[in-house]
Amino acid sequence: MSPTIYQVKKIQSGMLSVMAMPATGKHIENEFFGLKRLGVSKVVCLLEWPEQCDLGLGAEQEYCEKYGLEYESFPIPDMGLPDTGPANRLLDQLANEIANGKHVVIHCRAGIGRTGMMAGGILVKTGMSPADALKLISLARGVQVPDTGEQVQWLSGQVSVNTSSWLLHF
Repeated sequence: MSPTIYQVKKIQSGMLSVMAMPATGKHIENEFFGLKRLGVSKVVCLLEWPEQCDLGLGAEQEYCEKYGLEYESFPIPDMGLPDTGPANRLLDQLANEIANGKHVVIHCRAGIGRTGMMAGGILVKTGMSPADALKLISLARGVQVPDTGEQVQWLSGQVSVNTSSWLLHF
């Protein structure tokens, strides 16, 4: 069984992908092995810790480490919005990492709301308009992203666009 990831956009020498939460239970081991086999180098989890544990992903970081995947946790409440300052710093970091060759996959529970919003933020950081970013992710994902109007508004109004800052890191 191979995980389902949705490649959104190649950015410089890296790739931005999104997915629903990794499979759990008896399939969890194969899921993380499969991510590595698909060329993923970093997993970004947007689940809150209690939600992550309830879904059977309490050991996600350990599975990532076992298969040589970098792991980043950035909890955002389901259907909610992130804290803007830390979110902008993470988006800058991820845009740089992708541009420098990493294949980053972002997930929440369904891979639509929080995931779409944050993946959109990366694309905005690289110079894409919020509307075009969400269209591209929706096309790749096969469903409209993100979940709420507030998430769309956050992306449009709170992600600071400073493409020169991330381009200077090469």
